Amino acid sequence: MNATYLKGDDVTVTADGSVIGGVLGVECGRRNSVEKIEEYLTDVPVAQFPKTVYYVTLRLQAQPYATLGFVPAEVSLICGSCRVSYTDCCVEHVKCEILPHAAVEYTVTLTAGERSVENV
Repeated sequence: MNATYLKGDDVTVTADGSVIGGVLGVECGRRNSVEKIEEYLTDVPVAQFPKTVYYVTLRLQAQPYATLGFVPAEVSLICGSCRVSYTDCCVEHVKCEILPHAAVEYTVTLTAGERSVENV
């Protein structure tokens, strides 16, 4: 389920229809967890529900906020004839790393509620 795309693999990343520039690499995958509902005051488990969250991690050369925003409705990865779309997205984590020679690299992790794959 996990996939990694690096610069040179000709991957186009769009957020709400706008192309995001300066992408060095993309990692996408799925995290599974269980949410538990417990009784009030006793913390006795009453029910548990499986939860799946999709994530997309972007490594960028430029500051991503202009085209990405904090709550994009849809993020799409287009690689060859395949388009992977993530909807109900939210920026979960942003990391800025200042490299030697004044180079700056951003790592942005998005989470999404749904994922779909289609052939273009």
